[in-house]
Amino acid sequence: MSDSNAEDGSYSEKPFRTRLLQLLVSICILTLVTVVVGYGGGLLLAISAKLGGPDPRTEDGDLLRDRLLDWPDRNRAFMRENGRGELPIKP
Repeated sequence: MSDSNAEDGSYSEKPFRTRLLQLLVSICILTLVTVVVGYGGGLLLAISAKLGGPDPRTEDGDLLRDRLLDWPDRNRAFMRENGRGELPIKP
């Protein structure tokens, strides 16, 4: 942290209150931006999902999203059986 007085070896620091105020303003702004971007992005994704687009299906005709939601449970069941049974490689 140096000012223009650095050539002669003297440094001027900002007062503690100024630094604290700058820190608090930075935290508030960062928090606000994080909330807006986080909720805004989630809202944008939800709106785009509701408006449509392709809803992919598997070869069996099931919705892919339903298959993907069930996949972790099938993998857990396979591990509970110590690898006996059908290995759920694909969703």
